[in-house]
Amino acid sequence: MKYLNIIIKLFLYLYSRITLNLLILTIIIGFIFNLYLIYFSFFLLFLKIFLKKKNFFYLIVSYIFLGFLLFDLYSKQDFTKSDYKTISNIEYDVNQHFGYQPKKNSILKERVFFKEKLIHEFNYSINKHGHRETLNKSNNLENCVIFHGGSFTFGQSVNDDETLPYYTSKKLNDKYSVFNFAFNGYGPHQFLSKIENNYFGEAKNCKKVFIVYQFINDHVGRTVGRRSWGDKSPRYSIKDGKIYQKGFFSDYPYKLIMKFRKNMRNSKLISIFYDVENVNKKDVEIFLIILKRIEDLSKKIFNEPEFIYIIWNEEKKIYNKIYDFLDKNQNININELNISNKIKKNNIPGDNHPTSEFNFIIAKELLKIIN
Repeated sequence: MKYLNIIIKLFLYLYSRITLNLLILTIIIGFIFNLYLIYFSFFLLFLKIFLKKKNFFYLIVSYIFLGFLLFDLYSKQDFTKSDYKTISNIEYDVNQHFGYQPKKNSILKERVFFKEKLIHEFNYSINKHGHRETLNKSNNLENCVIFHGGSFTFGQSVNDDETLPYYTSKKLNDKYSVFNFAFNGYGPHQFLSKIENNYFGEAKNCKKVFIVYQFINDHVGRTVGRRSWGDKSPRYSIKDGKIYQKGFFSDYPYKLIMKFRKNMRNSKLISIFYDVENVNKKDVEIFLIILKRIEDLSKKIFNEPEFIYIIWNEEKKIYNKIYDFLDKNQNININELNISNKIKKNNIPGDNHPTSEFNFIIAKELLKIIN
């Protein structure tokens, strides 16, 4: 009881020192940095108005904002306990052009535990270029397959000899040099930045090239900074119908937008009414221009490159223009292959990446197109 009285007195003292201007400033700052500041400031603001005007309407409004604050704080609590635990030593470098990448010349390890028992252990071997090893017999052939995309293509939760690029190399009987430019959290924008900045030393001998991109809907949100990760990624914007890289999403002033989105994302209350991760038509337009720009620049670098798109189609209308573009090219549609969900996803909670069996099946499909 003694401590409660001290807390109440401290609150009343601070409350008496808070001015209207300070509350308004706190609300503005709260929009960018912390919504809790907004809720608490509005609570104090309407409480002050109530004490001045003695109108219970303002008291009710102040309690509503206090309820918002308590609801969001309560929602942050995690009352579920998973039996799965993942321990990883993954380290990152940051390239000045295309952003974050796995640490060069390293072997990254990831271990998955179930009820404290080790059930999976994965090794990710990264070469001197910051790309995952595909275990080619030769990296100097003129016939090449270059993969790009996110974690599905990189091979999250499978070993070096279980990735899609690895199986593709083996299916082609090592007659092609196969390269894996993908990484966790990537979209096509990292690959475009690598092309624009001539980051192709690894594939310098390639002449006849197949460029393979595995598309999932989430890549659209990644290319426009609508995800909680990847702030050290290239940011592209459109001007006069052309696309330009404008630094990273983490560069000011755009960093303030990223902070605002993070703020909205962290609020359970706001998420009920507005999902900050939803993409719009302009986001889709930027994504499509990136894909087209990759094709245009690749044609200038390589001798008649061919493009293959692996499509995870979730049938959402907002992505129809993307599906139309992909369908006009050589593609593999996952939905048409009748693959079991147990093979499509590894069913590790919080993971659910494709299995090695899935990669083996897709490699066989790629072989039909490349050969």
